[in-house]
Parts: sequence; C-alpha cells; structure tokens
Amino acid sequence: MKPFISLPVRIDARLLSILTIYLSCLASTVSAQDASPLFPLPLPAQSTPAPNSTPVPTSTPVPTSTPVPEVEPVPEAEPAETALTSLPTVEELQAKLKMVESDETLEPALKDQLLQTYRIAIESRQKIDTYKKRVIENREAIPKVPEKAAADQAEYKDLPEQYPLTVNKSSELTDIDQALTSAEAELRDWEAKKAQADQAQTQRGTDRKKFLELQVTQPDRIKDLQAKLTSPPPAGQSPRLTQALSDLYNIQLQMLNEETAAVKEELTLYDAEKAVRRLATKFELWTKKVDLQRKKVELLQQLKTEKKLKENMDALKELKAESNTTLPVLQPYIDEIEAYTTRINELVDLNEEAQVRNAEVKLLLEEVSGNEQTTQEQENTEAGKSEGFALSLLRQLYELPNIEEQRAEIQARKSVMSETTFEQINLRSKQKKLIDIDAAVNEKMEEIKKKVDDSELGIFEQSVKAKLREIIFRKKETLDNLESTYSDLLGNLTVLDANQRSLVETVDEYRNYIRKRIFWTRSDKALGLYDLASLFQRSSYPVTREDLVTVPKNYLQDMQKNKLIHGLGFAIFILLILLRVQAVRELSVLADIARKNSASQIWPTLRAILLTAVIAAPIPMLLWFAGWRLSEVDTNNNFSNALAETLKRIGLIFGMIEFFRQVCRKNGLVDAHFNGPNVMSARIRHKMYEMIVILLPIFFVVTFLNELTTDLDRLPLERIFFAVGMILTGLFAHRLLNPSGSLMREVFLLKNSTPISKTRWIWYPLATAFPIILAGMAWVGYYYTASQLGWRMAQTTIHICVILLIWGIALRWYRMFQRWFHIYVLRERMRMGTEESQSQTLEGQRVKLEQESRLIEDDRKKQTLRLINFLILIPFVVGLWNIWSDVLPAVAYLDEIQLWTTLVKKEVILADGSASMQTESEAITPVNLFIAIIASMLTFGLSRNLPGMIDFVVLQRVGFDASLRYAFTSVIGYIATFVGATYAFGMLGFRWEQIQWLAAALTFGLSFGLQEIFANFISGLIILFERPIRIGDIVTIEGVTGIVTRIRIRASTITDWDRKEYLVPNKELVTGRLLNWTLSDTLNRVTLPVGVAYGSDTDRVRELLFEIAKENEHILNDPATLVTFEGFGDSTLNFVMRVYLGAMDKRLDTIHWLHSTIHRRFMQEGIEIAFPQRDLHIRSVPAGWNGSPANPST
Repeated sequence: MKPFISLPVRIDARLLSILTIYLSCLASTVSAQDASPLFPLPLPAQSTPAPNSTPVPTSTPVPTSTPVPEVEPVPEAEPAETALTSLPTVEELQAKLKMVESDETLEPALKDQLLQTYRIAIESRQKIDTYKKRVIENREAIPKVPEKAAADQAEYKDLPEQYPLTVNKSSELTDIDQALTSAEAELRDWEAKKAQADQAQTQRGTDRKKFLELQVTQPDRIKDLQAKLTSPPPAGQSPRLTQALSDLYNIQLQMLNEETAAVKEELTLYDAEKAVRRLATKFELWTKKVDLQRKKVELLQQLKTEKKLKENMDALKELKAESNTTLPVLQPYIDEIEAYTTRINELVDLNEEAQVRNAEVKLLLEEVSGNEQTTQEQENTEAGKSEGFALSLLRQLYELPNIEEQRAEIQARKSVMSETTFEQINLRSKQKKLIDIDAAVNEKMEEIKKKVDDSELGIFEQSVKAKLREIIFRKKETLDNLESTYSDLLGNLTVLDANQRSLVETVDEYRNYIRKRIFWTRSDKALGLYDLASLFQRSSYPVTREDLVTVPKNYLQDMQKNKLIHGLGFAIFILLILLRVQAVRELSVLADIARKNSASQIWPTLRAILLTAVIAAPIPMLLWFAGWRLSEVDTNNNFSNALAETLKRIGLIFGMIEFFRQVCRKNGLVDAHFNGPNVMSARIRHKMYEMIVILLPIFFVVTFLNELTTDLDRLPLERIFFAVGMILTGLFAHRLLNPSGSLMREVFLLKNSTPISKTRWIWYPLATAFPIILAGMAWVGYYYTASQLGWRMAQTTIHICVILLIWGIALRWYRMFQRWFHIYVLRERMRMGTEESQSQTLEGQRVKLEQESRLIEDDRKKQTLRLINFLILIPFVVGLWNIWSDVLPAVAYLDEIQLWTTLVKKEVILADGSASMQTESEAITPVNLFIAIIASMLTFGLSRNLPGMIDFVVLQRVGFDASLRYAFTSVIGYIATFVGATYAFGMLGFRWEQIQWLAAALTFGLSFGLQEIFANFISGLIILFERPIRIGDIVTIEGVTGIVTRIRIRASTITDWDRKEYLVPNKELVTGRLLNWTLSDTLNRVTLPVGVAYGSDTDRVRELLFEIAKENEHILNDPATLVTFEGFGDSTLNFVMRVYLGAMDKRLDTIHWLHSTIHRRFMQEGIEIAFPQRDLHIRSVPAGWNGSPANPST
C-alpha cells in the first residue's frame, strides 16, 4: 500500500514547490536575482545520496553592521511573505526530526540522510528570521546615520582643549588618587573603543570585497535551487527523503531571498555611512578623546607627585625642627623617620620617571603597530606589488626604533623590581611590629632605660614616653606611606616592563616582516658612467675641512674630561706592546713543549691561545678605543659619529683577522700544536696579510659612508667601493682556494682531507663567484640585498675560522688525554708488577678476552674521534642557521608554510590569575620537519658515539671495572636514542598524549608477534641493571663454559676456551639455570687426585703436598689447603689435594705448576707415582707362537 500512497504525495510536493517559486518570484523584484548571497550555504543534490554522503551545513554568520566599501545602489527586494506562510516552521521541523530519531524501522543510511537534511533545514529556517530581523534593523538605522554623524562631528568640535580636573593642589592626596584611578580606567575604556573604531575602518574594505563576490554567485545558487525543485527525484528514492529535501530546498530558496535583502540593506547602510564619513568621524572623535584623557591622566599623575613631594617635604621640615628641640635620647628614632621620608622622595622621583618612560614606550608601540597594520593592509592591494611600496618598507626599516636599548632597560629593570619587592617585604614586617602602639612604646622605653640611668630620666620619664608614642605613631604613618610608594613604583615598573616587552616583540616581528618582503627588491638606481666620474669630483666626498678639524678637537676635549680613562687606555696599549715581545718568546717555548712526544697536558695549547690574542691585540684595541671615546663625545657632528662607529667596527674585524693570522705564525698554534705543515701556515698568514693591507681600507670607507649617510638614498661612492671590495674579495678567494694552487695542493696531502678534495667543485665556485655576484647586485641597484649578504658572508668566514679553531683544540685535547691515559696505565702496571706476571702466564682462555678488550678500546677511541667531529658540526650548522635564516626569505617563509596541524595542551593564565589547560592548534612547518631530521641525525650519531666517549673520558678515570662501564655505556646509548626520538617526534606533533593509544596497540600486537625478541630485549636490560653476568665473567650454561665478551640487546656472547663464540639469548641467561664462577666471589677451588704406589710413606706424601701448596703464591692460606687419604685403589693409594685460588685468571697456570712440582718432588723423595697394572693369563697358545710357521689349514 505504501507505494500507492506515496506517489500522490510526491506529485503534490512538486506542484507545491512550483507554486512556491511562482509566488516568490511575484513577491520579489527583478533585481533581487542579481543580489549575491551574504554567506554561501551548500545545498543537497536531488539525487540518490551515497550511504555516507549527506547534506553538510555551513556555518553562516549573520550580516552585521561592519563597514563595507562603496557599491552601486541596489533596488529593494522585499521578502516574499506569501512564501513564508507555506514553509514549515522551526517547531514543525524539530518535531519531524524527533520523529525520525525515534523511528527504529528506518535503514541506518536513510535515517542519517533524513537527520542531516532536517538539521540543515532547521538552521536555514532560523536564518530566515535572523535575516528579516537584520533587514528591519538596518532600515531603521539608515535614516539615523546622518544624525549620528552630525552628533559625532558636533561632539568633536565641542571637545575642549583640556578636560577639567575635579581636584587641585589643595585637595587631599586620597582625592587626587581616586580621581587618577577613575581617569585611568576611563582612558583604558576609551582606548579600547578607539581600537574598535580603527578595526571597523580597516575591516570595511575586506567585507565590501567579500560581499561583492557573494553578489556575483547569488543568482547561480538561486538557479541551482530552482532546478533542483523542478527536477524529478531519482528512481528508487524514499518518498520520505523526497519530501524532506523538498522542504529544505524551499526553505533555502526563501533564505537566499532574505539574504539578498539583508545584503542590499547592509550595503545601503555602508553607503550612507560613507557619505557622511561616519566611521572616520567616529575614529577621529575617539582619537581626540583619548589624547585629551591622556593629558588629563598625566596632569593628575603630576599633581599626585607634587602633592606627595610637598607632604613629604613638610614632614621632613617638621622632623628637622623637632630634632633641634627634642631630647637627645629620642634623636635616633627621629633620624630613622627622616631617612624613610627621604627615601619616599627618591621613590616619588623614580615613579615619575617610570610614568614618563611608560608614556613614551606606549606612543612608540602604537606608532609601530599602526605602521605594521597599515603596511599589511597595503600589501593586499595593487599598491603592495609596486616598487614604491618596497622602497617605503625599506625606509620604515631604517626608521624602526632601536630595540637593543629597550632590551637593556628590561634587563636592568629586573634587579630594580627584585629589590623593590624585597624592600616591600621588609617594610611589611616592620609594619606588623607597629600594629600594637603600646607594646612598641614599652619596648622602646625599655631600650632607653638600658641606655640611660633612672636618675637621668627622673621626672621626665612620662614626657619622654608621651613624645616616644608620638614619634612611633608618625613612624607608622611614614612606613605606610613608604610601602604605598613602593607599591606604586612596582606597579608602574610592571606596566612599563610589559609595554617594553610588547614593543620589542612588535618591532622584531615588523622588522622580520619587512625583511622578508624587501630582500629581493631594488633599493637604489643602477650605477652609470656619471657615477664613476664622481670618483674624481671632490664634491662627491661628504667630508669638509670643518669635519677634519672637529674630530681631533672632540677627542682632545674627551681626553681633558676623562684623563683617567685615557691614561688607563694608553697604559694598557703600552703594556700590550711590551707583552707582545715576551709573548713571542714564550710562544716558542710552548711550541717546543707541545712538540715533545711526552706532552700530555692541554694547558700549553690554551696558554698559546691567550698569548696569540696578546700578540694580535694592540693595534685593533687602539682603533676600537679611539672609536669608543669618540662615540662618548656629546656632539651633533655626523662625521664624528660615523667615524666613531666605523673605528669600533673595523677594530673588531681587524682584531679577528689579525688573531687568526697570528694563529698561523711560526711556532704558533697551527704549526706546533695542531701539527699543521709549516709551509701551509706561512702561506695562509701571507694571504691574510694581503687581506688586511688591501681589503680592510676599502671596507673602512664603505662602513664609514654607510654610517655617514642615514637617508635611504645611499651615496653612489659607497656602492662603488663596495663593488670594488667584493671583486677583490673574489680574486683573493681565487688565489687562496684554487684547487690547483700550491696552498690547496698541500691541504689535499693532509690526512683525512678526502672530503675537502671531493667537494672542491662546490666550495671553490661558491667562494669565488659569490662576492662577484654581490658586486654586480650592488652595481645594478640591489645594494641593500648585497650589503646584507656581504655582511653574512663575512660572518660566515669568521664563523668557519672559529669552528676550525675549536676543532683543533678538541683534537689536541683528545690526543693529550689519550697520551696521558696510556702513560697512567703504564705507570700503574709498572707499579703493580703486572707485566712480568703476564709474560709468564700460560692462560689461553684470556687471550680472546684481552683481544676483545683491545678492540673495544680501539673502538672507543674511534667513537670519541667521530663524536668530536660530529659535535663540531652542531655549532657549525647552528651558527650558519643563525647567520642566514633571518636574511633569506625562502628560508624564513618555510616557517609560514603549514604542512599539517596538531592539537597541543598549553597552560593559559586567565584574567583572575588562575592557570588553565587549554587545547590549541599548532602548525607543523617545514622548519619543524627540518629540525626533526637534524634531531634524528644527531640522535643516531650520539647514540653510537656518545657512550664510547663517556667511557673513554670519564668512566675509565673513575676506576669502574669493565663490566660496569659496559653497562653504563649501553644504558646511555638507550637513553640518548629515547630522548632524541621523543624530541624528533615531538617536533612533528606526535606527543605522548596523542599517540599513547597507538603505542599501546603496537606494544600489545608486537608483544604477541615478537614476544621472543621482546623477552630478549627486556632480559638484556635486566642483565645490564641487575648484572647477574658481566663482561669478563666466567660462566657455564648448558655444558658450555667460557668468558662473557659481549652483552647486546638480543643476545650475549660467550667465548669458550677454544675461542668459539656462543650466542646465548638473553632470556635464557635470566630465566634459565646459569653457573657464574665469578659473580660475587672469584674464589675457586682446584681439586687434584694423586695416586702413589703401595708401600709409600703416606704421612710423608701428605707433608710434601702441604709444602708444595705453600710454595705457590696464588694458593690462598685462608681457606686452608686440604690433603686427604681417600682410600685404597686397585694399584694405588689415593690422595686428594684441594687448594683455593683467589681468581680464575691463574687457575690453569696453577694446575700446571702443581702437577709439575708434585712429579718433580716425588721423584726426589723416591715416592713412586703408581700406574695401573694388569695380569694376563693365557690358556692356549696359537700355532706359530714359538716362531714356527703356522699351518695354513688350521
């Protein structure tokens, strides 16, 4: 029956849909079809949905009165009231939704589609009412726009030059404080409203663009809905779903009509507001009100400061007047109050300075934030793609405030705030003591009586006590005032600190933003022939005769003003000159020490570094000192200031170049300490001397001109010298690094130089061509980019030199430590006399273990060398990253590319000061991926080489035995792997709280699939921590006896006496039966059976065996040797000798010695060692036994 019933219903629904469209079109104007939707909403397709494909609602916010750009007037489109009457209400839709939810007979796929359809329908039906309400609000607001704009303009014109103050100098301090608090709260509120007005202006252009785009797509969406309403439903679709979709399409069609009307009214409101400058006037009004309110707050703060100072000064004068008439015994208490009052005056001045500084920082912060916001808005327009926009960014970059001063203030303020807090705590403890005035007065009176005799007080005791009460009460008031002043100062310092930190972050962010966008932008015009001709024109050089006279004059003035500083500088310079001669001689002595094969200390190398610095220091220090003193002169002469900064920079650069040049001197670090060829170091030193003579003066001129011209347009002269300097740098690199040159040929002959020679096709073209490219960039106008890259190139060169020096010191330390350790071991062996005993040993079972130990030691040395080389790469790569990451936009942009996101929990401080854990989304960028890869590489290198280095450097010096060292190094390797893997996965967003379920599942699955391997792994950890066996232990397992030589993750290695290696799974060593001969005690017993012939003297035999045991040094006296006559054998008298040894090392050697000695001594004593005897009885003799031939037939 259901199919026959559903067919008419479906036909009625279609007819009703067509009728609805018709009525809707009649009720709407023609232009309504051209209006675009305010917010697109996806519509379900009228086809048979897949089981998992259901209509998905889109959250569409209701249009608000946010500012939108200008638009052409749109004809009104009245909502179709007739269509609304035929649409189901929200209540009806919710009832249908509940009916579907409670219907258990529906198929799951159909039920999900129905539920999703009704939910979207409910949401769309609610938006129809919201859009209608918004249309009404906008229609009511549009006529009022001119009135509100006029009111704002009138209010703006009527604003006074200054807000009147409700207090004056005669007001009480509490009234002034209340007025200030109220004014500050009002200022914060107005600043927020000003920001909202500014944001509204900023957002208008974005919203207008979005609305215009929606207008274009609105007709198409209406047509799509109409087509779905008129198209027949797919065959086999449920009638119930068909009806639900029909309701949804009708509701959404009506929603689009209402949305069109809302968009039209919103744009009309924007046009009306734009016509009268509504938002601009509002922003100007709040800007002026905020400025006036700030002035009011400043006046109130100044009034409060003056009032407080006046009260304190009056109190101080009163105290001084009283001190002249008071009793001498009360004078210390008055002096104490006087000190507190003086401190209050000092704090008031500090508080005022903090307020003034805070106002300056806030203005700077607002200026930088405003510039950043304006720049970001311009970037999204066509103007943001022009060259003028890039040049304006470059100008702003030069005009950004110097945040290094802000950072220095923040750092210095930490101690001030800490001291202020500490003083507050002390004051509060003093205030608590004065809560009970009577008790405080009595206590002080007792102190006075101890100092003054009763006879002197006499009748004045009561007057003294009354005066003391008055003084203590005043002290309490002064302490309260002082604590309040400290509190005000701490509050102002806290606000100032927060604003300065925000300024630093904003400037940093804005500077990086600008650098990313202007790096590859032309900053100057290309140089031409006219610019070259300017080299020969005197007017091109920005130096006057007055400048040349001013610099010596300023320096002489500073010398006269700061004679002590210049005297110390001159004395240090002369001292360095004298020490230089002594340093050269001492460097030769240290070179002879370092070249000796017995050298085992690192201190000669460290001292040589210090002496090299002394040799290189005099001239660079003189240049830097001259620049420093010129920069301290208070002058407006730009030439003097530029010369000062240039001298300081060139002094530092010259000092570093000269230091590395002296490193390569004869008997220097490279020659004597780093084992470098003398010819190679001499050539490097010569090339660096050429660099100082030729390149340094050129870059002195470039740096000076750069400091001299503060404007954006640099002098062509600066770029010409820069280009010449870069070309000479490229030629210098060619002469120094040419692979076919004499210097590099010597480098290629060095040990471990294969990587350098194989990569010469990379570093040689880069080192020679890069400066030439920079010269070309500067010539064609990309001077900012070229100068930044050139500076980074110089930093990279110095960075490489520093890394090479550190590498040489590390290798020198390794060689010295290795030599010291070998000497130490040799001395210990000589002291203990172990070499002779080892030469006499016959133990074959220790050969394999000793070889293994030597192999392990060699492996540890190789690991240490690899780790040193590996660790050197870390500061090298990090330094390169710090040098280049903020310059190359391609690298900087990597941190803005989002690969995927992850959810992280972060602790957030709420407004009430409490902490709360909130889940936030965190982007994973290529930088995170790069760091994860680097961390994985570091983990791999550290896990392999760090244990060996720790063993070689630390554990062997501590004196741990081999087995304990092995356990330590193995665990360190596991920990390094775990920490590195955790960090690498954390950089990729895989944190434990997110993957613990996966780890649990993998662990559960692998525990079954690889249970034996897991069991062996856990057993290996148990062996390393519990140590039931150790490296070097002698064990017996399943009939195999040998020495434990290795303990790995899965299995351990036991080497028997035949040098065969048995791999035993760790699980068997933990859960099986194991005999460890040397676990807790290396004491072991040797049992020797001895048989003598019948008739031997048994007592003498026993005595001889005891004597033999006493002769051997390896046989212990405790436990004592046992010799027993066990019984009578077939042909022997059986004795058993039991001796005890202190270690297994001498067991076979002792057994051999005992057998040999017993045989020799028994022969000397005439005691026969019996041997088995057997009697044969022959019953028949074969033929031929007596020598006759046998009968063949027998």
